Amino acid sequence: MRILILISSLEGGGAERIATRVASALAERHKVRIMPFSAASTNPYPLSPKVKVKNAGLFDLRKPSRIPYRYLISIFYGYAYLTVTRLIFRPDVTLSFLSKPNLLNAYTLGGGRKVMSERNNPKKKGERHFLTACKAYRVADKILFQSETVRNMFPEEIRKKGVVVPNPVEVTCKAEGHSLRIVASGRLRPQKNFNLLIKAFSRFVASHPDHTLHIYGKGPQEEELRQLIKDLSLEGKVFLEGYVDNIHEAIRDAEMFVLSSDYEGMPNALLEAMMMGLPCVSTSFEGSDELFGDSGSCLFVPVGDELALSGAMARLAGDKELRESLSGKASAFTEKFSIEKVIPLWEKEL
Repeated sequence: MRILILISSLEGGGAERIATRVASALAERHKVRIMPFSAASTNPYPLSPKVKVKNAGLFDLRKPSRIPYRYLISIFYGYAYLTVTRLIFRPDVTLSFLSKPNLLNAYTLGGGRKVMSERNNPKKKGERHFLTACKAYRVADKILFQSETVRNMFPEEIRKKGVVVPNPVEVTCKAEGHSLRIVASGRLRPQKNFNLLIKAFSRFVASHPDHTLHIYGKGPQEEELRQLIKDLSLEGKVFLEGYVDNIHEAIRDAEMFVLSSDYEGMPNALLEAMMMGLPCVSTSFEGSDELFGDSGSCLFVPVGDELALSGAMARLAGDKELRESLSGKASAFTEKFSIEKVIPLWEKEL
């Protein structure tokens, strides 16, 4: 097949990580081209040399321009650019990730089958976002959901075209937990609720003074989080590490991984930490029971509960046997998300 993949950017983030991972795997058997719509796209994730990158390069789909009408002009340009690319590349299928690439996929001429991918919990992102998703999905040939929980949020006409396909999970190393570091990763955005994690750690560190917290990722909340660290007198205890070239190597020595999100689609960072064998604590975001069931592979706490999150971290820090049990169960549980098992499912649905 000739496969064209659309993504807003390649600058880091869960959707970008999955897009590059899927593109690289599919390129072993198909002709794959990936198109980011951002002039600043510098991909931090490994990408097979067999994948051709076609960078639109003149505008950014992620944020409106402050110049009047410029954003509308950029969207028009996007439709025109993508139409020409489709005419030249002649894809059998166009696979899109995230809301605006999904709209471009939906309403641009040509492109073969239009397959769109829902990467989050759209109702949690607001009614406007949900209605935009519905608009694109009504003209899709197929929609790939990460869970039945999210698929069932949509009207029947969309659900009938939807299939649940998990993300492929891949890690570069296994955990070797021998430090007193607690780690987390993700974009520094409200959805991830790193404010909650820092406040919970402030409680935790009062009785565990030798531990430190390390948060990997960038985003618009960076200054807000730095101020919170200062306000709670946690300098030298909480570190915003930014992006690193190999997140798995960076966190392999951690005592535990913590996900503090208010909502998720499929939590890539958490699943990767689990596949590494790190003991994990997570909020029980909507859909977590569907994903994890009774696997016992992670400690769960209610969303937004600072006291419960701090208590779970303390419980894990004080119980080596529990950490070892979670580590083993997490590694076994995440085997079903391996590249070898999941990519054939994606390939089947394209």
